[in-house]
Amino acid sequence: MIDTDLPHAFVDDIENPCLSDEDTHHFGKVLRLRSGDGLTVSNAKGSWRKCVYGPPLESVSEITFEPKSEIEITIGFALVKKGKPELIVQKLTELGVDKIVPTVAQRSVVHWTDKKIVENEKRFNRIAREAAMQSRQVYIPEVMKTQPFSDLGMEKGITLAHPKGKKLTLDHSFLVIGPEGGWTPEEVEGKECCSLGESILRSETAAISAGVLLTSLRDGRVE
Repeated sequence: MIDTDLPHAFVDDIENPCLSDEDTHHFGKVLRLRSGDGLTVSNAKGSWRKCVYGPPLESVSEITFEPKSEIEITIGFALVKKGKPELIVQKLTELGVDKIVPTVAQRSVVHWTDKKIVENEKRFNRIAREAAMQSRQVYIPEVMKTQPFSDLGMEKGITLAHPKGKKLTLDHSFLVIGPEGGWTPEEVEGKECCSLGESILRSETAAISAGVLLTSLRDGRVE
């Protein structure tokens, strides 16, 4: 298991690790690491090792590989206002969700232009990388391009979060959170639905709750 007491970064080449200019600045100016301080690095594909900070970065351990769980957890969420999508991506990353899918449902208030979709895809992936570093993970979740729910609904095994749904289990590892106005009957038709509790949650609360529940079930922290 990765050393959670040390700062963590992602590198392109785990065999010959080198920090990006941005990460070098972050560790040196923000975290104030000094030459000789320890840190861990990962290639975001499960491999990691310990290093010593300084010019150049020095590897001080063998490479360790941590395989992904056999159960992939995907959380989709209908777009919400202001900075809430960023919050959802950040927290789902910290929890260890494997894939994050922003979507636009029929009752979604937020609709982005094609240009904004591309801009936010880059922004979301940057947020996911930063959150994965902060939470000491060896994988970065895949943040998909924002897409209409009508396209996403064609995916096999998709489950909708719905107050009248059944109990959530790992059989529902691809869960999608609806907009504040809820799903339309047309969107629900033919889909399996699971409940996150009796309370009506805000979309961002529901997405984070779904991430907590599913990752806890997968990791055996709850039954």
